[in-house]
Amino acid sequence: MSTRISTVLFDLDGTLVDSAVGIHHAASIAAEALGAPNPDLDFVRDAIGRGVDRLIHRIGSGTQDGEIDEVRHATCLTAFQAAYAESCLEGTCFREGVPRVMSKLRAEGRRLIIATNKPRHPASLVLERLGLDSMVDGLICPEDAGVVKPNPMFIDRCLGSIPRSESVLVGDSSIDGATARATGIPFIAIRGGYDEGRDIGDLKPSPDRVVDSPVGVPAAIQEIERDGDVGERTTAPDDSESG
Repeated sequence: MSTRISTVLFDLDGTLVDSAVGIHHAASIAAEALGAPNPDLDFVRDAIGRGVDRLIHRIGSGTQDGEIDEVRHATCLTAFQAAYAESCLEGTCFREGVPRVMSKLRAEGRRLIIATNKPRHPASLVLERLGLDSMVDGLICPEDAGVVKPNPMFIDRCLGSIPRSESVLVGDSSIDGATARATGIPFIAIRGGYDEGRDIGDLKPSPDRVVDSPVGVPAAIQEIERDGDVGERTTAPDDSESG
């Protein structure tokens, strides 16, 4: 008999909300502060997902795999944070069907936690403005976990005393996939988010389920339960960036 999924962990940016416009605005100001190339929206979309530290390296260098020195990083980060405090709500909106999906999952008796590499201040502002804070049972950010995804400790901080075997992670990026593998829990991938320009459906190892929008998440969870795919798996080494 399979274990019921009691807790659903959701990534935020690209999974539940489209937030690239506000991040792009702040990135442009941060790049200007360094005299770096002004990033376009597509560049910023591809740069999201590995935490603010990695985002700053990408903005400051003008490349997805670039690095900048500590002084320039600090300057860029300060400019970005100041700008994003003002722009984090700019253009930010729900992805398709999110309020309806969250209501359905809660009606099924599931606990809903947002697990994001986004810093707590802008994440909280987004949740409050969209009313998402009333739809979920918790928000865990790097400041709360002491690490960033894909470190499995992030998921343990989200779950507390809840067994990993009763949880599933829903996300839009390879970082989320690596987090699920490192933790040994099922991964539901949502297309159309931020995965550095890739189709998350092509991720290897393959996600447990792939859906085109958040609307498909409840059915995917039920399929995992029905097919007996729930339960803690053998974890894989963490071979992803921690930034």
